[in-house]
Amino acid sequence: MTTLINIRDTIKEFMRKYEKFAIPVIKFIGTLLVLISYNNIMGYSSQMKSPAVVFIVSLICAFLPIQLIVLIAGLVGFAHMYVVSLEIGLLYVAMFVLMYLMYLRFAPKYGWIVIIMPFLYMLKLHYIIPIIIGIFVGPVGIVPMIFGIIYYYFTVHVKELAELLTSVSEEGNIQDFTFVLNGLVQDKAMLLTIIVFILVIVVTYIIYRQSFEYSWMIAIGAGAIINIILFLVGGIVLEADINILTIFLGTVGGALLAIVAQFFKGVLDYSRTEIVQFEDDDFYYYVKAVPKVRVAEQNVKVKKINEQKVKSE
Repeated sequence: MTTLINIRDTIKEFMRKYEKFAIPVIKFIGTLLVLISYNNIMGYSSQMKSPAVVFIVSLICAFLPIQLIVLIAGLVGFAHMYVVSLEIGLLYVAMFVLMYLMYLRFAPKYGWIVIIMPFLYMLKLHYIIPIIIGIFVGPVGIVPMIFGIIYYYFTVHVKELAELLTSVSEEGNIQDFTFVLNGLVQDKAMLLTIIVFILVIVVTYIIYRQSFEYSWMIAIGAGAIINIILFLVGGIVLEADINILTIFLGTVGGALLAIVAQFFKGVLDYSRTEIVQFEDDDFYYYVKAVPKVRVAEQNVKVKKINEQKVKSE
């Protein structure tokens, strides 16, 4: 445990010391992975699929705030959708503008939730999202999460439309619009995912905020169990197309990732819990203080002895 804490503290200290360089590198790698996932899921625009374009856009985003990165990711998505048809591009713009306005209003710092969803879906790791949001973001992350899910399923139905259009000789512009819109409205898997993720976020957040010992571990475990059970039950009730193995493995992976993230945030030493009491003119306060686990810094001074000086004396 001591070794792990030392490694964690070394990494955190490195990030604090070289934050000006580390943050752009993280943004660059994150944007690069997101754009690669967009090209993998959509990939209709040959210009956007160019490695040079992907690299340049990622490099630019490395020095931009998350709000602008979300906007640029949306523009890249529009470039792909416009190639399918003008109507699909306009539908995408309407959906993205609505999302962007609500996102700026409710959760301006959590745009990464929206743009990372297609990437996680591509890797079959999207089940980690509700537990992570429940612990580190809270209910405010529900709004960008919902739009992230809708955004992914939108691309799924556009892909179905693109495959359909290649098999027919004539395109119906109105049919393009209604095909995708009806697909979203009738998609039971998307509806089930939104409902389950919201419930998992709320339950995980409530338990995590409690003051009893190891509440964070119980919150992660409860969120993982509820996520698996609700997907299994909801899949049967709604007759949605779900993969039980993917749900189980993705949820377990999400729980493990949440534990690692919590470890970096801070692990509490409940053996040294203190209850502090104090009062003022209006209230009497009870404060429960639980220290974080830290490794004591060793301040060892080594005194060097000059061998030649000793001999001369």
